Amino acid sequence: MAYQELREPGPIRGRSTHWWDWVNVLAGVWLFVSPWVLNFTGAAAGGPVGTAIAMTAAWNAWALGAVVFLFSLSATQRPQSRPEWVNMLLGVWIFISPWILGFSRLSPAVWDHWITGAVIVAVAFIGIVSAWPDRDEPVQ
Repeated sequence: MAYQELREPGPIRGRSTHWWDWVNVLAGVWLFVSPWVLNFTGAAAGGPVGTAIAMTAAWNAWALGAVVFLFSLSATQRPQSRPEWVNMLLGVWIFISPWILGFSRLSPAVWDHWITGAVIVAVAFIGIVSAWPDRDEPVQ
């Protein structure tokens, strides 16, 4: 019997049931809705400068939340770790974007980006590490 036939397939062949993929799906959804939940859509910032900064933070959250959601959702359908690598890079950007985009003084947006970015990076790292082949497995 070939080596591949000895491995147990997942519940649905070719699909992932890993919890980390679904955590990043939820992180993407949270990042997308967080500007409304945490009220940093621009209306609460006051003044034209504050509004522009808040809208930068909000648009960053909306765009990256959607992208993280899509890559994480694709990771639930693929056993490869490529979506996790993309999510790791996106998580790093989410974490550092308050400084780069200039909204580091907008406290709700900053903490939202820091925490969500760190969660995405950590969960993506778990997915990447879990996809590494075991050293005991034969190389094909």
